[in-house]
Amino acid sequence: MSKIIAALANVLLVLIVCVSYAPAQEPSAPKPKVESPPPMTKTDLPKNEVEQTLDEAKKNGDKVLTVCLEDCDNSNDLITSGIEVGHVVELPQPEYPALAARAHVSGQVQVQVVIGLEGDVIAAHAIAGHPLLQASAVSAARKARFTPTLLEGKPVKVAGVIAYNFIR
Repeated sequence: MSKIIAALANVLLVLIVCVSYAPAQEPSAPKPKVESPPPMTKTDLPKNEVEQTLDEAKKNGDKVLTVCLEDCDNSNDLITSGIEVGHVVELPQPEYPALAARAHVSGQVQVQVVIGLEGDVIAAHAIAGHPLLQASAVSAARKARFTPTLLEGKPVKVAGVIAYNFIR
């Protein structure tokens, strides 16, 4: 037993010696402060296709009207003086995404669109609605066709919102 105690004492002595003789580490340089970026604001976010199209039209001096595109009987967007508002020629219904159906997702998706001089949708972006439904609604909105909107007899671009209802 005394041999075991002597052996343990030697081991402890070796450990103490190893620890006490461990080479000292040089102090490291202070770490630079990592600052978190400031919170993003709406102006910092990249612009969507509709915003880019409207900015480009403004830069080119094109007139763009904002009008009601659907159910306009009770709308405050109705403009009558010198304007012949285009009408829907084709408004395809979106396909119900399989994943959204399996997840029992339903609801309304609002798609902001810009309609070109010939009545075709030249830009579309979902502005509200469930994310699983948005891509299908935007795809349908891109296929929509309207008669051209005329301002003093000349075609103009139009910005508006199309609402799609997904019901299961």
